[in-house]
Amino acid sequence: MYVATSNDIGAKMLCVGFDPGGKRAFGWCAIEFEGEIATRTMGGVVSCATEAIERVKDVISTEPPAAVGIDAPLFWTDGNDREADKAVRKFLCSKGGHGGTVGHVNSLRGACLVQGILVARKVAFEWPGAAITEAHPKALTQVWPDALHFGKRIQLTRPDDDHMYDAAIAAFSAHALATRAAGWRDLAPLDMDAYFPSGKHVHYWFPEENRSDERKAIK
Repeated sequence: MYVATSNDIGAKMLCVGFDPGGKRAFGWCAIEFEGEIATRTMGGVVSCATEAIERVKDVISTEPPAAVGIDAPLFWTDGNDREADKAVRKFLCSKGGHGGTVGHVNSLRGACLVQGILVARKVAFEWPGAAITEAHPKALTQVWPDALHFGKRIQLTRPDDDHMYDAAIAAFSAHALATRAAGWRDLAPLDMDAYFPSGKHVHYWFPEENRSDERKAIK
């Protein structure tokens, strides 16, 4: 397990991120914030949603997370493509990125889809007061400099850090939701026919393209 600490002081908040995947490819990260500073980061890689939730419960205090970010599609639609994904692709392309970074829900591999929904259900059960947001770390770090800067500050060093890194950026998205960071919006309402298979209404908190100059930095 990776642990990093900082001595900065401010209002405390716990946010959690998950990067669902298959065997030895499910990243988790619990981050304690004081104000906008990540003062303690705990993370690791496991094989399924149940293990990830248990690891988080092992390292956090009795205080539940304020918000949780999950790097997986958390709502589905009847159509071929989600409006939320179209919005992210448009923003990504406007920054010189590749739209293929954001795949179609019906083309993603099973571990991401299944474990993403399972961990969302378990989060809703374990911490019913925690807000849940879908996250897309790879797209976010290409369009939002503060997210990339945040990831560099975490300084993960293990060979399997990719999964923990994405989980950490998912926690960054959760913190943006919990604090209602300027320049971000909820993309979930763009899909009027959205179906939430986890049984809990979730958000898709992501920066808004035409308000990128209003971003609120998280150091």
